[in-house]
Parts: sequence; structure tokens; C-alpha cells
Amino acid sequence: MLTVKQIYKTIDAFAPFASQESWDNSGLLVGDLSQRADRILTALDISAPVIREAENCQVQLIVAHHPVIFSPIKCLPATSPVYQLAARGIAAICVHTPLDIAPEGLNGFAHTLCKEPLALEDHPVVLEPTWQDGRGFGWIDTSRYVWTPQALAIQLRQTLGVSHVRYTKSQKQIRKIAYCSGSAASMLELAAEQGCNALITGDIKHDRWYAAEFLGISLFDCGHFGTERFAAQILRDHMQAVHPNAAVFCMPGEDPVTITVGDGVS
Repeated sequence: MLTVKQIYKTIDAFAPFASQESWDNSGLLVGDLSQRADRILTALDISAPVIREAENCQVQLIVAHHPVIFSPIKCLPATSPVYQLAARGIAAICVHTPLDIAPEGLNGFAHTLCKEPLALEDHPVVLEPTWQDGRGFGWIDTSRYVWTPQALAIQLRQTLGVSHVRYTKSQKQIRKIAYCSGSAASMLELAAEQGCNALITGDIKHDRWYAAEFLGISLFDCGHFGTERFAAQILRDHMQAVHPNAAVFCMPGEDPVTITVGDGVS
């Protein structure tokens, strides 16, 4: 019989919880370490459809990327996902920034995914090191090709499997590329300082587009979901490899945002 504690240790072995940022809230957020965990569901977010799927699959534990508790909770209404998990006896482990920076985590997977389509030289360096051992957020690599922003945007849309990519109007050529999943437009200046021609991320705010213009660097917004939708599969693969007899279900989910394109909806 597997327990939540055993699954926690499995995750901790490849994405150590001690490596989380000070503002993060990764770890066991709902339930108890002694709970049974033979049936597990992995997800990007603990959304209403994910909780329904967990109940349908008789899951005892959900392992998700984004924390189901992030800010302090001052009340616990029945509509809260935390309430709904507790009411169903489903535990929740969330592994946020540790999965971002793990060598085999989100950004490591993204580099492997982008290596051939973007013709990367496969000499990645960490964009923002945050630990003495070199771990940190994102990566920088150089392409063997020279890209225009439009051509790179089209390739990113295909590679990441997203419906659209927002990007700068600059026509400057791109070879040295920085990438960081989630919401990393704050790293724009850092990428520019390191000689990058482009930064690929998600959730880019209005002012960052103008900052990119002044810095002379192209900016690509592939969406928060688009750059992190692989989290559920990464978590599932690691746990299934260590615990082959466990029933590990994977629910990557869908982008909660609908985009209108021309006369249609994407």
C-alpha cells in the first residue's frame, strides 16, 4: 500500500521542496502523510473538472503544479477547492517552483521539446540562477538558424501546441533565445543583459512590451497555460516510473481562456 508520504518523497527526490522560493507554497497542502495513495491524479491546476475527475477515478491524492493554497485563507466556503478536497478525503501535494527549476522539470522539458524545432545548439545555460548549485529559472540557448519574430512565433505555436502567440512587431533577427515558463516578463532586462535577442514566456503585461521595444529584444507571449501545460505529464511519468504498480491518472486540463480569432473562436 502506497501512502502520501511515499509519493511526497518520490517528488522530493527530483524536485526538492526545499528549493522552493520564499514566496511559494509547495508541499502537502491538503490531507495527511499517512493517507493511502494507490490512486493518484496529476494536473496543472486543481480546478473543478480536476476534482470531479479525481472523484470519478476514486483518487486519494492529487499532485498539481500550481498551489491550491497560495495566499492565507481567511474563510473556507463550500465553493473553495480546498473545502471540496477535504470533504472528499482527497489529499493534495503541490509542487510549484521546485518543478520549475528541477533539471527534469518544466523548463528542462521545454528545452528538450524546443531543441529540434528551434534548431537549438543544445548548450543551455540557466537564465536566472537562484541556487548555489546552478539551479534556477529558465534557460538560454542559441539557434543554428536566424529567425524573424513572425517565423519564430509560428514555430512556437506549433511546438507548444497553443492556439496563438503574441509577439513584438520588431523585425530584428533572432538567434540567442531565452525561455522561462509561466510568467517571467520580469526577466526581460536580465535576458537583454545576457545578449538575448528574444524572451519566450507567458502572461506578459502591457508595460513589458514597451520595455522590450526600448531594449531592442523580441518578446513572445505563449500563455501561462501554454508554457506549463506539460506539468501534469512530467509529474505522472516520474511517479509511474518509481511506482509502476500505482494507478496514476493524468489530466493536463484545458486553457481556461477562450480566444476569438477573426470571425471564429479558437
